[in-house]
Amino acid sequence: MENRKKLVTDLSSKLELHLVYQSTSDVLEQAGALPFWTQDYTQLGKGTFSGTVKSVTCQNLQIFTESMTKAVDQITSAPQDCYVIGIPTIVTGESTWGLLPVTTNSLITLDKNAELFFRTSAISEITAAVIPAQRLEAYAEEIEWVDLGKILHGIKPVEALSPNIAAQLLSALKEGMDFHLENKEAINFPSMWKNFEDDLISTCLHALLSTKGNVHTCYDHRIPRYLVNRVRDATLLNSEMPLTIGELCSMLHVSRRTLNHAFIRGVGITPVTYMRNVRLHRVRAELQSAPDSVTSIANVATKWGFWHMSLFSRYYRELFGECPNKTLERTRLHKA
Repeated sequence: MENRKKLVTDLSSKLELHLVYQSTSDVLEQAGALPFWTQDYTQLGKGTFSGTVKSVTCQNLQIFTESMTKAVDQITSAPQDCYVIGIPTIVTGESTWGLLPVTTNSLITLDKNAELFFRTSAISEITAAVIPAQRLEAYAEEIEWVDLGKILHGIKPVEALSPNIAAQLLSALKEGMDFHLENKEAINFPSMWKNFEDDLISTCLHALLSTKGNVHTCYDHRIPRYLVNRVRDATLLNSEMPLTIGELCSMLHVSRRTLNHAFIRGVGITPVTYMRNVRLHRVRAELQSAPDSVTSIANVATKWGFWHMSLFSRYYRELFGECPNKTLERTRLHKA
């Protein structure tokens, strides 16, 4: 698939249409492909990665589709002061959005300025809208006569949708996005975007209002993610001498069983595997970011706590689908 990133501007209407249609073969590249988001991806599934991102943005409202062929742990932040409302269309295996299980055609939401923890399935695709808070809140109050804050307070980050409502939401998201990707000249007609935006916001609100609206507590969901984040931070701070599970349990004041359960629930793998994957990602990032300054792969690996080079190479190849020297050679050729 041809990679495309374009910015289309209509001077008379002052509207800007930002388009992205990109395929990737690397999880780190995938993390940076979605514009306006801050993202940190950790590949969980072993093997060669591939993904795609399609995105349309105008007047700070964004619609995007992201697909990936490996399970990935995502720590992401949407553009500031925006709500996220979307729907998964491919879920192959276990997946959690904020530690709540995700199935196809679930309604997934993210509150404004909230950090998202998303574990994708082995093969995944989601489509979502990123809507400026002021615009969505005003539309809810002035057009629908509802309090958006109360609506969002009464629903979980993942809610079941009826097939009919799910189909309506998916149609509004995907058809509008695909239309603008294929018809760049449509931005020359501001009323066309305005109508699309109104229909999209109305459909999103309709989906929110169609949920059961059960008040929930996030306490149980936050504990496992909190432990995963603390271990991640400790791994990055102690790169050359990774902490043992016993040291982590003492630091976090939890039992080994509690820690292991939190990781299985949070990211689907053990703490040891997760910490190793985090360190492998840092090695890969260094090989890709400054390939000409790498004098020895072993030095980079040792910096991130890998002392046994044959084991390191095996772990690296299993996770990323290629040997570390292949990564370095390919990156040097690409940047030459």
